[in-house]
This record gives sequence, C-alpha cells and structure tokens, in this order.
Amino acid sequence: MQIPEPREFGWELKSFDNAHSKVTHLPDGRTLFEVDHPPVRDVTAEMLNWWYGVYADLTLVIDGETYPAFMVSHPQDHISLGSEKTSPERPLRAGDFVNVKEAYQRNPKYMLDERLEVVALEAEKFALKATRRGVTVADLEFRFEDGPEGAKFTNHLTVGVESGWLKPLVNRVMIPWLYYEDKNYAWILHSVEEVGNFENFLPEIFARRHQGMTIQWNRNCLADNEDRAPEV
Repeated sequence: MQIPEPREFGWELKSFDNAHSKVTHLPDGRTLFEVDHPPVRDVTAEMLNWWYGVYADLTLVIDGETYPAFMVSHPQDHISLGSEKTSPERPLRAGDFVNVKEAYQRNPKYMLDERLEVVALEAEKFALKATRRGVTVADLEFRFEDGPEGAKFTNHLTVGVESGWLKPLVNRVMIPWLYYEDKNYAWILHSVEEVGNFENFLPEIFARRHQGMTIQWNRNCLADNEDRAPEV
C-alpha cells in the first residue's frame, strides 16, 4: 500500500511526552493499552461526538484545497477512511462499519488496514471493534468529556480474545506478533498526535457544520465570518 505525501497545514503535532500511557496484561490473557491525553484546548465533548459521527464521510476545503476530513485529522499518517452504512446521509451509529488505512509514523511496518464495526457513538464515547470469523480480537474506545481546560480524552485499546477456543492461539501467539513494543510505541505516539491535532482545526470546522458534509474554511480571509454559524 502506498503512503500518500504528508499534508502541510502549518500545524505542530504534539510529542510523546504530552501524554501518559500504560500497558496492562489482563487476567484473561488480553492486553490493554491506555493513553491519557492532556486537555484538548478549545474542544468540547459535543464537538468530538459530532466529529466521530461524520468523519468518515466529511470533506474539508481548506484554503481552496479539498481533503477527506480523515486526512486532515492526522496530516502525516492517515491514508483513507470509508464507511459502510444503510444510509450515506446520516452519521455513523452502532452496527455500521468503517474501513481504515493508516501507517503509524509513516512506517510501512506499522500499517493498519482494518474493517471495524461501530459499537457505540455516545455523548462521551466512540467505540469500535475488530473481529475475525465472528470473534472479537480488538476493542478500541475513545472516551471524552468536558473539562475546565478543554476536553479530557483517553484511548483504550484492548487486544486479544476474552474466551473461546481461539483464545490461546490469539492471545499467546498472534497478539505478541501483531502488537510488539516498537509498533505499540508508534501507535501511542500516533494517538497523541491525532488527538492533540483536534485543537488546530476542530473548533473551526464544528463552527461551520451548518454547511453540511462539505465544509469550506479559508484561513487566509480574516473576514471569513460568513462561513461560521451564528454565535448563540
């Protein structure tokens, strides 16, 4: 799979030391990866709930250049994101699927090409799962809530099989092969960069959500207020 050229918006991505991470080996043999991010300034839980509902289908026109929204949310690592749902016009909801392709730190060794099922999209949570032959092998949750300095945000990635005949094979053989130390570090850094990047664009995009599924944002026009929703 070819990794596209990075998109350049003049944004500085956050570094690994901007967050706290933890790896826990659960009693059932699964592994839990947690990333606790610093407050996401000027971003609210409402914005994040809206974003995850539309991010697979949203188009952004920034300074006259057109991008899938997913390509903006991480300008370096994201490759593509598509949705599978019964109605293309509505936001994502439980039971829909997304097809995500990304390469952590732009390294082909750290490639993700996965079809994920949406488990939940709630006011303070977006949850996905990966399955193999009907068995869940990974759960991913984005948890967010409002805070005094910006949105509080945590990632929870649980990999492995909780029960069943596949449990020993997946947890003892496949998981160490798929989630080794260097790749785990690359995923954590990718998460820090992606979540921190919301500060750079999400408030402006959310303010223009009345434009629909193609949002125009001209950063070079100081009098760009006509593109924003009226202040309430």
